[in-house]
Amino acid sequence: MNGIEISPHGYTEAFGPNVSRILCQGTLVVNGRIPSQVRKELSAAVKANVLGRLRKDGLKPEIYFHPSHKNGAIDRQKREAAYAISCISKVVATPAHVREGIEQNGGDVLDYALNEMKRV
Repeated sequence: MNGIEISPHGYTEAFGPNVSRILCQGTLVVNGRIPSQVRKELSAAVKANVLGRLRKDGLKPEIYFHPSHKNGAIDRQKREAAYAISCISKVVATPAHVREGIEQNGGDVLDYALNEMKRV
């Protein structure tokens, strides 16, 4: 198989422990930075068709995956993007929520709006 040594369990050790871990687990979600040496190992494994890779796209994270788990990796990428959207939507308040909060705390919505206009 392209000169790649396969262990008795069916996983390659030629690209290092990170690639072996992904082959065992099925996927690796990359949300932030990873060390350059690890990225080089993963890129070499992708070029040798030992791993697959889904590129980062907007809120969808980068994912490295076992070649036979591509559909699962696509589903995981969609779930991670949906989770990011739900987290963002929980932080952002609509004008109706702001108005409700002002009224619940005994404030005047008109005074609040006028003060906001003065600050700008």
